Amino acid sequence: MKTRKGLTISVVVAFAVVAVVVGGILKPTSSAAVTINGSGSTAVKNLLDVCIPDYQKATGNTVNYAGGGSGAGRSAFTAGAVDFAFSDAAYGNAEAKPTNFVHVPNVAFPVAIEYKLSGFTGTLDLNKDTIAGIFAGKIVKWNDPSIMGGKLPATPITVWYRSDKSGTTGIVTNWLTAVAPSIWNRTGSAGNQTFTSAFPGEVPAGSFQGANGSDGVSNGVASKDGSIGYSEVSYASERKLGVVSVQNGAGEYVQPTAAGAAAFLNDLTAGAKGTVTVNPLTTASGAYPISSFSYGLGYTTGSGKSSAKQAAVKGFFTYILTTCATNHALAKGYIPVVGKLAAIAKSNIDMIR
Repeated sequence: MKTRKGLTISVVVAFAVVAVVVGGILKPTSSAAVTINGSGSTAVKNLLDVCIPDYQKATGNTVNYAGGGSGAGRSAFTAGAVDFAFSDAAYGNAEAKPTNFVHVPNVAFPVAIEYKLSGFTGTLDLNKDTIAGIFAGKIVKWNDPSIMGGKLPATPITVWYRSDKSGTTGIVTNWLTAVAPSIWNRTGSAGNQTFTSAFPGEVPAGSFQGANGSDGVSNGVASKDGSIGYSEVSYASERKLGVVSVQNGAGEYVQPTAAGAAAFLNDLTAGAKGTVTVNPLTTASGAYPISSFSYGLGYTTGSGKSSAKQAAVKGFFTYILTTCATNHALAKGYIPVVGKLAAIAKSNIDMIR
């Protein structure tokens, strides 16, 4: 579901708050070993790669998570081909979806604009119009006057984007459309999870390269000098890529940190039918404006799923929310959810039966 100002996030709430501290740890228990299978968001996979071994050790259960992207995860979840999924975007109005399911906001994160540019070691500050121009193919060299006053090398820019249907792409296109509507002006581009469908015109051949998953985009950026792309920040950190300080609605240049994402995500508006809308135009000081949540998708009563598997999914989501995110999220570039949003997440987890 899209709105004019922001990206609609499906959670059954009246309001939600994100912070960078969280208390209380709850370890799940299991009376019998169960295997559960999931797919979806690659943005959250770096955290899940830490959570899953910990959860398996604590419970004896086995969790297989294939990644594949938010769109693929939602499709598999709708088809009943998995026991759970993760998605960085809500189901769209016209998108096929299960009858009995719930969104669980387990973790939040900033999306980094990552780059590789030999010979530059400083902080790269880019305003919204410059970023929008780069990703629209209108700015094609790093020495363009709009980039640091034209003082960078004359290296051609290669833009890397997600070729799969991606919640991370939806977060980026939602922001681009909101902050630079004269550039990103294609009808239906706001929150569009397919980059080529959101792009304002024909995607240039050669200077634009598509890749599957956050790791594919980051690997692409790392492989070629002059490249720029987008991914969850830990992918950039692993490859020692530079990350852009993005201009926010207050005119500040902010790095993709947990504190910056938390400041941005606290500006939420309750919508109809339990939805929440993120405001990409917020003027909150310190806000990093390209941020969102990742949601666990779980089946609820009446889905016909095995009670043992449902209990394991419930325990796994609880473990992420109350234990793994508390212990590991900040170190990996994610943000635990707390306060009213965490309470809603727990309530939604309880519907998984």
